[in-house]
Amino acid sequence: MARSEITVQSLSAYNTAGTVTKDAIDITNNHSIDVENVKTSNLAVFIETSTTDAMTFAIKAGDFTDNGIGDLSVTSAAAQTQVVVLESSRFKDSDELILIDATGTGTGNIYAVELP
Repeated sequence: MARSEITVQSLSAYNTAGTVTKDAIDITNNHSIDVENVKTSNLAVFIETSTTDAMTFAIKAGDFTDNGIGDLSVTSAAAQTQVVVLESSRFKDSDELILIDATGTGTGNIYAVELP
């Protein structure tokens, strides 16, 4: 089954506040971020849980990293926002995707912002 794609939001330096589109956390299909056209190598991923249940997210190690590094695990408590800054070359796979798996029974939103 195809993963739910997270749209990367772009911000410009010295720009006024922008609007960010949030994607609902999809535990069934998990998520991917297409970084093929991202201009910088740094992304901020925001994870917001909106229920009383904690959730865990595995940001999968990319195809170009040292095998010893492994996945990055992020736990978000209930009604909490986590911000993770990712260096795309560590997490992207050969298809230019960053894969994020979600586990838990909670709900919430996830979104990615390209840092200027």
